[in-house]
Amino acid sequence: MAALLMAVAAFGQQALGPGTGIVSPEINPDNTVTFRILAPKAIQVQLSGDFLPTRPVEVEMGGQKLVYNAPGQVDMQEGRDGMWTYTSVPLEGELYSYTITVDGQKVMDPSNIYQNRDVATWTNIFVMSARQGDKGWYYQVHDVPHGSVSHVWYDSPTLGMQRRLTVYTPAGYERSKDKYPVFYLLHGSGGDEDAWCDLGRTAQILDNLIAEGKAKPMIVVMPNGVYFNQAAPGAAVNMFQPTMTNSRSQSTIEVENSFPDIMRFVENTYRVAKGYANTAVAGLSMGGRQSGMLSLHYPKTFGYVGLFSGVAVPDDSNADAFKAVFAAKPKLYWIGCGKEDGVMANSLKLKEYCDKMGFPVTLYESDGGHIWRNWRVYLTLFAQQLFK
Repeated sequence: MAALLMAVAAFGQQALGPGTGIVSPEINPDNTVTFRILAPKAIQVQLSGDFLPTRPVEVEMGGQKLVYNAPGQVDMQEGRDGMWTYTSVPLEGELYSYTITVDGQKVMDPSNIYQNRDVATWTNIFVMSARQGDKGWYYQVHDVPHGSVSHVWYDSPTLGMQRRLTVYTPAGYERSKDKYPVFYLLHGSGGDEDAWCDLGRTAQILDNLIAEGKAKPMIVVMPNGVYFNQAAPGAAVNMFQPTMTNSRSQSTIEVENSFPDIMRFVENTYRVAKGYANTAVAGLSMGGRQSGMLSLHYPKTFGYVGLFSGVAVPDDSNADAFKAVFAAKPKLYWIGCGKEDGVMANSLKLKEYCDKMGFPVTLYESDGGHIWRNWRVYLTLFAQQLFK
């Protein structure tokens, strides 16, 4: 009877065992990475990952041609007892994602608990650093003072609904009486208020930069930029929908109109250093265009503007708005884009226009296309230039 009761109790508990007992991925001393999966009945097992040689894929979205680097794919090798393995070449420090396909069926690595969601796609991830101070080092958790990440709800009278924000407050905020500058950070099409923390490693990047004295302590506010979504999947009553192509422009318009609701909530809830010199906005892709449009719509609000792979394109209809933006003398107007990104054409067009008009603009050109690997770098660089 005692044994039976113990068995029943164990059945009702969470799975707290050691998992598969297989180490995957394993980062080796030479910075190669070994992947393992047990599939004794499989005929073919393949590994796809963004650390493998990629191929550019061009898609059209919202009238723009965007270039994505599709992950490469390799065959894993079968060993004894049905263990399949693959060892990469030495890798640089970075956050990498991968998936495994067993006989044509995509599966998550059962030995790796670290996963990320990008829109509606789940992948396994790992973060590695080849040397201190490389990109991967800034994406890792280190023994430094840590900020806090909160999910908070606010009322948006403009949109007629409650909505959710993700907010990063720097280490020491809770014990301090200081006021902090605010950085509004916007996601891309199909994303939500979780994207920048989950995929962009915002908290880790800010913790590490602030600890090194390379960035000022700041509050980072990450809203949901899709006007018909209250929050990320599972956090709201309404059904989450990725941004459709025909709604991207509408989302930008609604963000422009409803952004004062966000700022009003933040300034009434947190200890905020208000004003032009203490307020920044930046975003990626759709969020980059939204950031550019917000700067045009509220030219005296944002002293720092960052456009990551997405820009507001100058034309005859907004020439006066651009003049108003730069008449306010922004501390920084920063554009980041990959050389293989379809948005580069518009980024260059904006840069050329600003140069012609005598508007001070910084353009940072990186390798690669329209990918998170670039946007994490842009965040790391942009954050170091804020509020100084």
